[in-house]
Amino acid sequence: MIASKLFDELEKIASYTSSYIGLGVGLYQDYGNAQRMYGKRGFVMDGRGITYKNNKVQPGQSVTVDDDLLLYLIKELDRQVEL
Repeated sequence: MIASKLFDELEKIASYTSSYIGLGVGLYQDYGNAQRMYGKRGFVMDGRGITYKNNKVQPGQSVTVDDDLLLYLIKELDRQVEL
């Protein structure tokens, strides 16, 4: 899968300077394949809840379910040492 190979390389590059990598994923059905792939790759929810247009969604708040409604995920990386 092309996306998986791209993520392999991105994670490798990030591991030279960081212990973690993160991303935001949409919440509706069109993002289903990405949601599954991220889980299989070891990404977990960051514990901060969902955001809409980069603002934390508060309990009881109404938001539009579109591409700006995101859940952020993180993954711990094995730090690499450059040769």
